[in-house]
Amino acid sequence: MKGIVDKCLVFDRNNATTCDVAGFVYSDYAGDLNRRRSISGYIFTLCAGTISWKASLQSIAVLSTTEVEYVAATEGVKEATWLRDLVTELGVPHATTVVFSNSHSAIHLTKNDAYHSKINHISVKYHYVRDTIAAGEIVVRKVHTSENPSDMRTKPLPITKFKHCFDLVGVHSI
Repeated sequence: MKGIVDKCLVFDRNNATTCDVAGFVYSDYAGDLNRRRSISGYIFTLCAGTISWKASLQSIAVLSTTEVEYVAATEGVKEATWLRDLVTELGVPHATTVVFSNSHSAIHLTKNDAYHSKINHISVKYHYVRDTIAAGEIVVRKVHTSENPSDMRTKPLPITKFKHCFDLVGVHSI
């Protein structure tokens, strides 16, 4: 904390590429070394400034990296739905709410509701994301790992990547 006392969160509508709610989800498979549980995280921005974030242990034991990313995407979409409603209620003009993930397989699962024998063990509550995407309320898109700021919430990073993540979420020097 001592190294960031000169940092602040900046909402700059003029320099933001969009003022839509944008979310970034990420996970670290079996990142908790004690219980071998996975860690999920998300960060949401509005006008390039952070408005919501979370990193926590997943409540279930997962069997694959695809599943851990799918669970993280579901948690992110639930938060995106709530934020979209909040922004609408506040009267802030916005278009599409996008949730970015760096997992091709998790994105594919969110859009494809066909039966897969490899995912039949995933709890029904995590398929909420499919209904939300099918309704057109939220869009899930691919983002490269190097441009995913929620990475800093789920695992240790080199200082250059950590600073880059700060820039991505609107934390700047005063």
